Amino acid sequence: MRTDSRLLADQPERAVQAMRSVAFCAFTDVDEQARIFSGWDLDYTQISRGAFSGSSSIASIGGVRVLVEHLDKVILQRGSVPAGRIAIAVPLELDGHARMCGHASGRDSLHVFSSVEEFEFFSPDHHVLANVEIHVDEIDSDALRVFAGSLAKTDMAPVVPMSEATAQRFRDVLRHALSITVTQTGRERAMALQGAVLSLLSEVLEHGARDQTRSVAPHASHAALVAATQRCLEVAETCPLSIAELCGQLGVSRRTIQYAFQHVLDLNPVAYLRAVRLNHVRRALRSGDSVTAAATKWGFLHLGSFAQDYRTMFGELPSETVRRCRRASV
Repeated sequence: MRTDSRLLADQPERAVQAMRSVAFCAFTDVDEQARIFSGWDLDYTQISRGAFSGSSSIASIGGVRVLVEHLDKVILQRGSVPAGRIAIAVPLELDGHARMCGHASGRDSLHVFSSVEEFEFFSPDHHVLANVEIHVDEIDSDALRVFAGSLAKTDMAPVVPMSEATAQRFRDVLRHALSITVTQTGRERAMALQGAVLSLLSEVLEHGARDQTRSVAPHASHAALVAATQRCLEVAETCPLSIAELCGQLGVSRRTIQYAFQHVLDLNPVAYLRAVRLNHVRRALRSGDSVTAAATKWGFLHLGSFAQDYRTMFGELPSETVRRCRRASV
């Protein structure tokens, strides 16, 4: 999550304030916010309706990057972590339904994004997540580097339960990590904080491996069906315009689709299908397509109804998105 303040300043729709090695960024677009994770292959899809508002605070302490991210909409995050990094997240606030790779998660859950080749995180309407990215090769001391390397080889589940006390200690350490970079505490204190993060992660993994209450992953067939649906939605030519069309493509019943989405994402597939298509249109508009071209490409043939659906979803008309993007590119 290393972030150069000059890079942040070049990004549209952001307010950036650099404080020594800490940067604060505000966002009005989910795609812009997703790009703050340097080197990640990451895609954010806005699911709930309304104008998006998010922010990130980023700090670097040796080989540890801390990024506190605030999102105010239901977001489906899909992606992968670059090789050689441990990527975890501790919720500071998590209000509502959340799932990580199909596992139910809560405020006292450790989210391990680097545990799988491709992760999927379904976040609630309001959450603040303290993301921690550990670059093993950049840890400041030899001993800590060896320790981090051993953790990187540990088989981690996507969601690891924490006790309330342990989760709170983790939050306190991460908040402190953000604050010391502003006060420019010495290298010894920075190394101590790197060690504290690694030690807490080791503790959580050790206890989590013995915890028999770990959430159960969704049935493989349900997860496979949701994944197949997502693949259909990635390309305009294969993107179904209705659940009936989707069922025909996948050769399953409507009830099967509904049950799979409820089990894996706890989400109505009709709402999901429409949200994904609208997100595709928004990206096309930001890439320079006309409103008519973008809408018809993704199956919205009644432009008046489409414009209202778009405004309900994103808090602005598609024509306003086009104008704003043109101003930003000048």
